[in-house]
Amino acid sequence: MKKITPNLIIDLIINIISIQRPVYCFAKRVTIVLVFTFFCTAVSAQNGNTVTPKIMEVKLYISSLKGIEQNNNLSFSNAKNVEDLVYNLQPSTYFIAGEAKTYGENPKNLYTDIASLNAISNANMQKNNIEIVIVKINNANDLNSIIDLSLFSDFYKLKYIYIVSSVATTEQNIVKMFHNFEEQYSIFYKIEKGE
Repeated sequence: MKKITPNLIIDLIINIISIQRPVYCFAKRVTIVLVFTFFCTAVSAQNGNTVTPKIMEVKLYISSLKGIEQNNNLSFSNAKNVEDLVYNLQPSTYFIAGEAKTYGENPKNLYTDIASLNAISNANMQKNNIEIVIVKINNANDLNSIIDLSLFSDFYKLKYIYIVSSVATTEQNIVKMFHNFEEQYSIFYKIEKGE
């Protein structure tokens, strides 16, 4: 009787192929999922709002800064700086209806309104020392506008965006207005209606 001996090389190749097939299918599926994920990420990044800004009411914002600084002996106080910029008279630039007017030397404050924002990057004004931009919301239609923070890329010392609304609104409505948010900016607001 003839004995059949298995061919070890052929059996080894068949075993490797049968093992690689599930690995190949798995790798193919993972690749498809990764491509889909990257595509979705690229599409959402084009939206301009990859990071949602944290926005607070101005008094709450200053209070939170004081709380952080309370136990630290700092030579510079962010809370005091924000209070000075918001409540005290500072050298300022007013950019309304395409016209810039500056009062004082080396202005720290920039006052503008929603209608003037798109022209701000081309405005002929001193931008080097501006630390805060105060944006006035004058009517309910202004709440549907976009505040594109990339417009402020030439303002090298800019730290704060302060929204002052003369119409009733919510924090969520203000958050929706911001596009191209950068974490270097702190955003806070005040609603003046009824005060």
